[in-house]
Amino acid sequence: MAYLSTPKLIFPTKDYRVTGLPFGKKSSHGGVFWGVHLGEDYFASAGTDVYACGRGTVVYAALHAGSQEKGNWGHVIIIRHKSPYSRRVFYSLYGHLGTSFKRIGEKVALGEPIGFIGEGNTPENGFWPAHLHFGIYMGPWKKEVLPGYWKEGEQRTRMEWWINPSEFIVDYEKKE
Repeated sequence: MAYLSTPKLIFPTKDYRVTGLPFGKKSSHGGVFWGVHLGEDYFASAGTDVYACGRGTVVYAALHAGSQEKGNWGHVIIIRHKSPYSRRVFYSLYGHLGTSFKRIGEKVALGEPIGFIGEGNTPENGFWPAHLHFGIYMGPWKKEVLPGYWKEGEQRTRMEWWINPSEFIVDYEKKE
């Protein structure tokens, strides 16, 4: 399988900064412990453009609609990348999009629009306030949506497969 080399990374929005849950934060919702947050949340206005953080191939694009009773991902996109420095494959994950501009198998360029932040509290954004959940995953790909949280005993993922997205992007060309 051919991988597109990703020599440079950028943040997924024009003024990206963590304004919601940070990476690695223990999180509860409605009094229920969800686990350790596996990405970063960026609260922004619905309709804010979301860009591919690097060149790659879409491996997952689907709507996971939410409801008032059960939140979910909304539109989610996962892109496969390959570092030309370490030759490692990694994945970028974008959740709570109002729509997806990309389909599985499509190539994306650095900074190419892939969707936009969904209107808050709608099925299309997973029934959460308007925000982007952005994650970097370095584990094995199983062709399924990746979790947003990790708990002790979790079988779907391992904490060590997840990287702090902001640190990864800032240090990418130095470490990878």
